[in-house]
Amino acid sequence: MVVNTAMNTTRVCILILSATVLRGQISIPQSDENDPDLPRLVCRMGMFEHQLADLPGADKLARHGLALFARNNSLETADGAACLTTYAALSESKGLMQEAQQLLESALAVREKLFGSNHFLVADTLIRLGLIHSRQGRLAEAEQMQTRAIGILRPQGPEPELAAALNNLGSVMSAQGRSKEAEARIREAISIWDKLGSNNDLSLAGGLLNLGILLQARKEYDEAARVLARARQIDEKALPPNHPRIAMDLNAAGVLATARKNYREAEQLLARSAAILEGAQSPEHAQTGQVLLNLAEVYRLEKKLDQAGDTFQRGLAAVTLAWGPNDPRLPQWLETFAGVLRAKEDYAGAEALEIRATRIRVLNTIR
Repeated sequence: MVVNTAMNTTRVCILILSATVLRGQISIPQSDENDPDLPRLVCRMGMFEHQLADLPGADKLARHGLALFARNNSLETADGAACLTTYAALSESKGLMQEAQQLLESALAVREKLFGSNHFLVADTLIRLGLIHSRQGRLAEAEQMQTRAIGILRPQGPEPELAAALNNLGSVMSAQGRSKEAEARIREAISIWDKLGSNNDLSLAGGLLNLGILLQARKEYDEAARVLARARQIDEKALPPNHPRIAMDLNAAGVLATARKNYREAEQLLARSAAILEGAQSPEHAQTGQVLLNLAEVYRLEKKLDQAGDTFQRGLAAVTLAWGPNDPRLPQWLETFAGVLRAKEDYAGAEALEIRATRIRVLNTIR
């Protein structure tokens, strides 16, 4: 195949110019804005910026790429769907779950129309969409998405994407209390990643983390500790010490230490986890909030009521932002926080929290 080097160089220059203008430095001539490859290149640059954790730059690039696709009436193309997926990942990073869901649903519709319902890219979009549903507490929808992705991917053999869908499905089943089914799916995912080798180590660590959490919930503490230690070892070898993945490894170890009543160790692990997540450039509110709530519970068990109260307040603010004000997971934590306030003789504050918890339960029962 003959490559037009001059044309490709021109387009690369246009891409660089586009990235620069989005940082407010220079402008692109209108003629260059009409280059048919520019929307795809701008979106791809946005994806790279996202991988480099430059969220503001990635956001500007992806938004600009989507605007160019829309202006050219080319959103319903393979490249347009890829740009929608990139922007969905950015929205998810910012905690905008509803926006991310809508973008992925649009990408899914485009890919199904272009490639049919059993294409690899359709499965990839279903996996992403299932994760969004899971993070919003819609477990039935999440299970449906991951199951459908597995149905598409399994005939293609043991690939990393199949392992990811199995692991995600196991997490959803575990959250529904279906421990045995969940364990089978997660162990199958781990087996696939083990066979595929070191290029999949971070994915393997994610599967091990999920398995360790499941085993801890079943009070199989010794095996849970071994599995979680392996996950953390992989992540610490591959990632910087302040990476959010490290924080989640520390959180899991802290929860296990709490279950074993090693409260001092639990406090140290969870405090480190919370410090990493709260110090992140763009904190993921659901994760940050959950870690803070776990840490607050340890403070409560240690009778450190002032620290418990402050940490419960911060944790509840974060998870409410991520989950929504009427999420069914909130009442348990609200009532625990109310117990702390009662122990501090703040009866009015405790009553307000208990009323809020009751209201949420009633709303979810009606629904």
